[in-house]
Amino acid sequence: MKEYKIIKPESMWAYKDATFEDMFNKYASQGWRVINVGFDQSGNIRKAVLERDKNR
Repeated sequence: MKEYKIIKPESMWAYKDATFEDMFNKYASQGWRVINVGFDQSGNIRKAVLERDKNR
């Protein structure tokens, strides 16, 4: 069985690529993997969907 998490920045101005990279690496260390990323019209990340096995 899988579980999912949606992460969204509080403000599109608050996050840069390096910040998302650090955040994704932190979640990856907990077993999460990015399965989808949504962008706004300017190309900024608006949200990401993460997935991991529930019974790890």
